[in-house]
Amino acid sequence: MYCYVVQPNGVVLEVQLENKTKGQDVLEKVCDILGIRTEMDYFGLKYQNGKTSGSELWLNLRNSVERQVQHMHPIRFRLRVKFWVPPHLVLQESTRHQMCNQVKEEVKEGRLLPTTRESRLRLAALLCQVEFNDPTWSPTRYAQWGKLLLGDGENDVCELSAMHKEFENMKRTAAEYWVLNEVSTLDQFGEEIYEVKSMKVGIGPNGVNVYQATGEQIMISYTSILSTSTLRSKFQLWFLSDDHAEETLEIKCDSNATASCLYRALTERHDFYSCDTVRGAVTSQYIRDLKGTIASIFNESTPLGKKYVFDIRRTCREVHDDARRALYSAAGESSRGAVETSETTPSGAEKLLTSVRELFTCRVCMDQEIDSVFFPCAHVVCCGQCSERLTSCPLCRTSITASHKLYLPQLPS
Repeated sequence: MYCYVVQPNGVVLEVQLENKTKGQDVLEKVCDILGIRTEMDYFGLKYQNGKTSGSELWLNLRNSVERQVQHMHPIRFRLRVKFWVPPHLVLQESTRHQMCNQVKEEVKEGRLLPTTRESRLRLAALLCQVEFNDPTWSPTRYAQWGKLLLGDGENDVCELSAMHKEFENMKRTAAEYWVLNEVSTLDQFGEEIYEVKSMKVGIGPNGVNVYQATGEQIMISYTSILSTSTLRSKFQLWFLSDDHAEETLEIKCDSNATASCLYRALTERHDFYSCDTVRGAVTSQYIRDLKGTIASIFNESTPLGKKYVFDIRRTCREVHDDARRALYSAAGESSRGAVETSETTPSGAEKLLTSVRELFTCRVCMDQEIDSVFFPCAHVVCCGQCSERLTSCPLCRTSITASHKLYLPQLPS
């Protein structure tokens, strides 16, 4: 059995599932392909749940995949950042790249927008640098981000072009870092919104935001939360107010599933951002189905019908420390291996030539040399034969209006 995993940039991965595969196995396979296994804990998999009117739920990584997506054919997940952290805590460029792709998606959908024009202009220029890495003047290049963040006026495009030239010598990886740094200061950064009747509840890195229909906003930090509970479709939160008085927030959700999602999201984020380690009360909490409940009467330790409520494994501090140790260890082994095999490995020039040949090879057929450029996105990824068969760019999914031959330098044989 296979499942499809959609990355934030729209590229789809195909992953083979074994019998009784758990969500953790799927995420590990995806992260291995993308090179983000070391910082895998920041990510999760989302799927459409037909029981809650098509809303998206986080796949529980500790439970069986088949039991969570019984009525989904084919099985399709979306790889998304579950726990957002400041960019200086992210150690791998590949991890920042995936986070930046999701930021671009949320900016396009209007969920993550700066409030001041200066911040919007800077963010638009950085996003242009990430995509084009070349400040050459072209109105079509600035049309998308300029219209989304500034406006479609001629002065807006000129301002964006001037700002983009300031980042002329910035590498794409550095631009991705500064994009994340720019949005990390926003109030909506890393906040997941749950709509419940007459209000919206946002759960983010700093705490819980309750947005009333009247415009009133209640902010509850993680340090002031005392306890939470859920009973059917009712969610309750006990916390300390600013004057240290105990208060209760009671939310009547649309369904039992929504209340459970709210309870899980708050508990996991509370532990991830504000605890030194994941509490045992969180990792050990589970429920049983009817068959498992009957079996547990005779054998309390039976795993039959057991479904874990939470799947968080590490806190923010633990993820960062473990990733740093893993990368340091890998760098040490790599340097030792390089010394031992220096006499048998190809020269640096040969490796460089091989890498350049791979870069100039069509990414579709992986046979012919690249010789076509797409418009309007200006991406160069495939040969002339493959470009005739494509209707949208394989990188950015933009519709192709024209494809022209490109003459690149000839590589030595």
